[in-house]
Amino acid sequence: MTQDPLDQALARIVREVPGVAFLTPGFTDRLRTAFQGPQAGARTPSGLRISRSRATGRWEIDVRVVTLSGSRALDVTRATRSAVLAHLLAHHSPGTAGAAVTVTVTGVV
Repeated sequence: MTQDPLDQALARIVREVPGVAFLTPGFTDRLRTAFQGPQAGARTPSGLRISRSRATGRWEIDVRVVTLSGSRALDVTRATRSAVLAHLLAHHSPGTAGAAVTVTVTGVV
């Protein structure tokens, strides 16, 4: 079994959090056409940004989600953050343990 790249694994984890409808679509996803190239699935999922601080070397993970109506945004953001951190601790290098995870709710459906 092959291991998912970090961005793909985190996108899958976030989508499984109760109350998350989907990751916030990016601008290019909104302008999707029939002429999409074969590499479209290879890019970082919209609604997820993973970077590393040049100053501290600390991982910075920004997650943007749309929640389901009837779900409390605070509960969804806390659960999403916990799920991301738990995945990092369980499946990735110790360097990701101190990651800064920010979760933003951008809409409700």
